[in-house]
Amino acid sequence: MTEEERHYVDAAHRYALDSRIATGGMGEVWRADDTVLGRRVAVKLLKAEYADQPTFRSRFQTEARHAASLHHPGVAAVYDFGEAASTDGSGVARPYLVMELVDGQPLSALLQPGQPLDPDATRDLLAQAADALGAAHAAGIVHRDVKPANLLVTPGRTVKITDFGIARATEGMSLTETGQVMGTPQYLSPEQAQGGTATPASDVYCLGVVAFECLAGRRPYAAETAVATALAHLRDPVPELPDDVPADLAAVVRRAMAKSPEDRFADGTELATALRNPAGVSAAPDRTQMLTGVAPVPVPAPAPSTAPTPAAAATDRRRRNIPWPWILLALLVVAAIVVVAMVANGEDQPDSPTAGPTEQTSQPTEQPTTQQSQPTQEPSPTPTEDDTVEVDESDYVGRDVDEVEDELKDLGLKVKKDEQENPGDEEEDSVEGVDPSGTLEEGDTVTVTYWGKPPTEEQPVPPTVPPGQENQQ
Repeated sequence: MTEEERHYVDAAHRYALDSRIATGGMGEVWRADDTVLGRRVAVKLLKAEYADQPTFRSRFQTEARHAASLHHPGVAAVYDFGEAASTDGSGVARPYLVMELVDGQPLSALLQPGQPLDPDATRDLLAQAADALGAAHAAGIVHRDVKPANLLVTPGRTVKITDFGIARATEGMSLTETGQVMGTPQYLSPEQAQGGTATPASDVYCLGVVAFECLAGRRPYAAETAVATALAHLRDPVPELPDDVPADLAAVVRRAMAKSPEDRFADGTELATALRNPAGVSAAPDRTQMLTGVAPVPVPAPAPSTAPTPAAAATDRRRRNIPWPWILLALLVVAAIVVVAMVANGEDQPDSPTAGPTEQTSQPTEQPTTQQSQPTQEPSPTPTEDDTVEVDESDYVGRDVDEVEDELKDLGLKVKKDEQENPGDEEEDSVEGVDPSGTLEEGDTVTVTYWGKPPTEEQPVPPTVPPGQENQQ
């Protein structure tokens, strides 16, 4: 490629774009050359349609600031940040990031439905990811969007975390207001589904969901819509992992996916330690009632069994002389008196001065029952005020078009397929792109471009040989 043919992303002609690596929800990633330092880099360029939107520009700046502040082998390094001049005549500059070029592919490309990964390989890959998250947590940064598409795996099985676009500083202001949901529904922690504040334990939950998907060959929660999927993280119990998953590793995953943040590992560092040495790690107690309002029935702990000594036997004989039947009878009488008092108290409650005839008849009998037997269940908040869907294009590129079509329809989107002419080196029916992507509304139409059948090479026609001259050729 000559100097005239090279395309530079910056006005100073330092970063020369080579070829596009991937297209994500809000940006394009290109392989490029740093002509000043003479090294290969990756350039992430904000899509033109988002260049004039303050939210997406802010996410780009957030990713640059947070990733550049982390120095860990498990985090893709950010080298530079700038703005590219407009090429479509709009006059709007497009922000770009210059990052470490990682020779690998996202974990999402390695996961195939129904095909679990080896438990030892899963343990190693996710322990590396947890180490990197632990470094971010120690620096006061919460990623908030941990998912397979943001975990790059190299041929040497090393993991690097990317895309800190919606990360937040634990001591600073977040990109969103309270009550707004940020993250990917399939990997959303319960507190994020409620619109609460994400903490390091939230990243632990998301990585636990990734671990479940690796070990089971499927995601733990899959509903018809993004909202229903987010609510499943909030309400549904953690499904069981396959029997061939080691019990100690399964216990680590279950604890990482506990509904209450207090029952999980505190941060990525604790999770990494547990993954590498799971012995003695117990699953966290089920605190689903803290989020749904349903309390489990307490089960008393069994009394310790010990062999009786002579002194203990004498004590037992003395205990047999205690009039237990009379004591139990007295307790029953007291309990009966308490119940009668409770009922009488409920019946004596005054009616509301504004209550109508129907309310006066039903109120005294229903209200005490609600107060004494079970706390009122508050309706769980919906994760989003509107039916929105997050579509990350990198989750679908390279996969079978029919499979991608089904998944997008499951999210409530309309799908239009557009076949592209295959240059000859692309896999037939593999997805080339999804447009639009990012935050969409249910019912929106997305166009899925995919590669058609590769062209067949024409076989050369042998020259015609006149009869009788075959041996002379």
